[in-house]
Amino acid sequence: MPTCRHPVRRLLPCLLACLVAMPAWGATISVSISGVRPEVESNIRALLDLSRYAEREDLSEPGIRRLYARADGQVREAMQPFGYYRPQISSRLEPENGTWRVVFEIDPGEPVRIAELDVRLEGDGRDDAELLAVIRASALQPGQALFHPDYDRLRASLQNTARSRGYFEAKFSARRLEIDPEANEARVVLHLQTGPRYRFGDIAIDQDLIGQQLLDRVVTLRSGDPYDAAEVLRAQYRLSDTSYFARAIAETGTPDQADHTVPISIATTAATRQRIRVGLGFATDTGPRASLDVDWRRLNRAGHSARTAISVSGERLDLSGRYRIPIGDPLTERLLLRANITEEELGDLTSRRADLGASVLTVSDNDWQRMLFTGLLYERTEVGNETREDTLLIPGGALEKLDADDVLFPRHGYRLWGELRGSHQALGADEDFARLHLVGSRVMSIGQDWRFFLRGEIGVGLVDDLENLPASQRFFAGGDQSVRGYGFNSLGPRDADGNLIGGRHLLFASVEVERRIRGRVALAAFVDAGNALEYFGDGVEASVGTGVNIHTPVGTLRLSVATSITESRGNRYHLSLRPDL
Repeated sequence: MPTCRHPVRRLLPCLLACLVAMPAWGATISVSISGVRPEVESNIRALLDLSRYAEREDLSEPGIRRLYARADGQVREAMQPFGYYRPQISSRLEPENGTWRVVFEIDPGEPVRIAELDVRLEGDGRDDAELLAVIRASALQPGQALFHPDYDRLRASLQNTARSRGYFEAKFSARRLEIDPEANEARVVLHLQTGPRYRFGDIAIDQDLIGQQLLDRVVTLRSGDPYDAAEVLRAQYRLSDTSYFARAIAETGTPDQADHTVPISIATTAATRQRIRVGLGFATDTGPRASLDVDWRRLNRAGHSARTAISVSGERLDLSGRYRIPIGDPLTERLLLRANITEEELGDLTSRRADLGASVLTVSDNDWQRMLFTGLLYERTEVGNETREDTLLIPGGALEKLDADDVLFPRHGYRLWGELRGSHQALGADEDFARLHLVGSRVMSIGQDWRFFLRGEIGVGLVDDLENLPASQRFFAGGDQSVRGYGFNSLGPRDADGNLIGGRHLLFASVEVERRIRGRVALAAFVDAGNALEYFGDGVEASVGTGVNIHTPVGTLRLSVATSITESRGNRYHLSLRPDL
């Protein structure tokens, strides 16, 4: 800064010189950009020194002018990744009420376009399907405007995919992006020399829970197979998805350049061998209920497992056992042996039964679960003073699929389930019969607060005389998960004495809308209609209701009140805890 000296007559010029040389205290920079797309403007602002220093108040006028002098080159540099190499830029710097205003008016011109795309694979990976798919998926195409990030993504994706496919020596023999601004043309040159594809070397799995035969069906990695990182990750996930291991971590070792192999090691943590669950609850359908469930996840090195459960409620007593044997692919195929003893009230019928059976459960690639089963059923059916006993063999099959963004609290999803079962007089039935049962449910959402539920159910029984069917093979309706406004299993045909004996057919439909009011609490309104029928032409009952839904970590707690609109009866209250699908 200039040095001020006496005499006094020189004081005023000195002060003026000081003021000129002092920083422009309080001045800021305002940048205005026009003529380009928003994404181009954002990149210009990110590279402009004027934008980065815009809020500083200690800049002098010379400093601001130095930043302004660099701006033209920075704008041009910021536009090049978008293919604009010859823009026309008009700019001005002007003070305005204590602020330095910088204006850029830009005519971007025609972008550079890709004239030639020379991307090729060399070496063992020249015909690799996944590497070729990377090239086909690239946004870089002849005639398209050049966008530098597309080039960077293709280059990086080829390198990463090559490594994940076992080409550990892959490198670019040519890697150029040639720009001819005068001709507005670009040439992309990427030549990837993949080198040899490595293979899996020694595969070491740290575990002593299951035998080698079962382990080989869980982990399909084999020494000598071409290396694939996706297969290594799949092996890790498959081990974790079994009930035997709580966790598995796979690591790829150092590639051996001499024999072109890669060792793999997988460390595992054993899952708890036994799991015990105790449940207590209440629902208007069942009244108080209690359950005890014991699951033995691993009984032997062959991977067998078992489960026993007892459930007690006001309407039902059930004791069950399951023995599971992995077959085929252990994660998708199982042989199930079952035994059940059940006492249950169904309408005005009492069913006491024992069931022994076997089934094969298969999960397909598109998540359909298929079960083929056969069971030996002994059932004692009581109604009034009459009792009948049945011993018959019942084969059948079932399909199920659940697809939802969240199993417990879905915003979008559906569940489909269907079962066909039947028997023949040759298998012990008093009369040939077949029973088809289909169930579907759907959840949809609008915004964050509204959900809509659709449910439908249809049952079809093919039998000449319903009284020849055991109680468990008939249909009933009414209750918390059926037509609300009616008691549990209180809808269906009656005999000459007025006893509710169930129907050969079933129809049910429900529409419900839910509005979240706070946190996990929502209000709901619904319409239900359905009945268990002797003939499909018989009438159905319908009800309407409202309720409060509370979303808990184990399902939705539903408290509702419903009233029939087809019969004259009072309100009925319902309480249930169940998943939404």
